[in-house]
Amino acid sequence: MTNNMMKTKTYKYGPHTFKAYCKPVGQGWEVGFTFKNQPYFVGNFVHKTEAMKWWTMFNKEIMGFSKKFNMPADMPFAWYCNFLSNHLYTTYYTWLDKVFNKHEATFKKAYTKDFKRFMQMKKQNPPKSPSYFLKAV
Repeated sequence: MTNNMMKTKTYKYGPHTFKAYCKPVGQGWEVGFTFKNQPYFVGNFVHKTEAMKWWTMFNKEIMGFSKKFNMPADMPFAWYCNFLSNHLYTTYYTWLDKVFNKHEATFKKAYTKDFKRFMQMKKQNPPKSPSYFLKAV
C-alpha cells in the first residue's frame, strides 16, 4: 500500500453488506466500518503503522465476532449492528490503552534520563546570565 491508497474489505451478513475501510485523512489515517453509508465504527490514527496494525486486528475482530455471535435471521438486525459496534469500540479502546501505555513508558523513561542530565548540567554550570524560558507572545 502506498501512502495515499485506501484499503477496503466487504463483509456479507445474510442479505446485508458491510464495508470496512482504511484511508488517509488529513495528516493521519482513519479505519471505519459502515452499513449503507451509516458508520458503525470510526477510529483515527496519527501514524500509518498504528493504523495498519489496528486494521489487521480490526478485521480479525469482525470475523471472530460474527463466528462467536451468529444470529438467526429473524433477530433484529439493527440491534446486532449496535452490538457489533459496541464490541469494536471496546476492542479499539482496549488496544489503544496498550499502545498508549507503551508510549507513556518510553517517554517517561526518556524524560527521567533528560531530567537527571539537566540537573547535573545545572549543578556544574550555575547560570551567569538571565535564564531563558518559554512565554506566550
